[in-house]
Amino acid sequence: MQEMRYASIDSQLGNAPCLCEDTEEMFWLRESDDYESRVKLGNLLSGQYRFREAIDAYHSAEIIRADDPMLYVRLGGAYLTLRHFTEAKKAYAKSRSLNGNEKTIAYPMGVWHYLQRDYEAASGNFTKVLPCGDEMGIAILYWNSLCCMRGNLPDKLIGTYRDDMSVGHHTAYQSAVEVILGKRTADEALDQAEQDKNDLNAVVAMYGIAVYLEYAGKTEEARNVKESLLRRESVWPCIPYLAAWNDMKKTE
Repeated sequence: MQEMRYASIDSQLGNAPCLCEDTEEMFWLRESDDYESRVKLGNLLSGQYRFREAIDAYHSAEIIRADDPMLYVRLGGAYLTLRHFTEAKKAYAKSRSLNGNEKTIAYPMGVWHYLQRDYEAASGNFTKVLPCGDEMGIAILYWNSLCCMRGNLPDKLIGTYRDDMSVGHHTAYQSAVEVILGKRTADEALDQAEQDKNDLNAVVAMYGIAVYLEYAGKTEEARNVKESLLRRESVWPCIPYLAAWNDMKKTE
């Protein structure tokens, strides 16, 4: 039987067993009781999508040292992925109280509000990340635009898009933004995304296009796109996947 490299969404958001096993490095990290080892164990567990266990590792690090703002960013991210919203918010607030970077917290708090369908607050948090480089900037344009469509809000950022933005590996965000701007058709962008063998790129583009279709009144088409992207479970912890999962749970 092949060893599972990543925990399934059902093992983290449901009651299915987690079939992942520790690597040798993780085994030895569990034997160590210093702060750095505890944090690294949490990071490696998160890398295997074992967020429930990662939270335990981060809390064991917190017992040793509770003054590192980045520990609480990591803890907040694990809690947010598992939809433990209260605990996530507390972790992010703790990071800020320790003089953590406001921009570092603003993005995940934008996600926090988005997943709870408070689109105005989400937009406000995403906007706090600006100014930033183009690679992060295109992600902000993407999420802010989705907030504005969902919340019927004026989109004050989309007009700052430039064709020559250096988006780096964030081309999937760019694809969706260009659909929203009318620079390419939804059908063309969807066809490209569905053929993309990189699940992360496909999910990012498809979710943005799905929200655009929904906004345009094409509810059934939007639902079909979300159902398609949710089959790409290899990247289930990414934010667009969790957002699509969240949307579909609302309609069940």
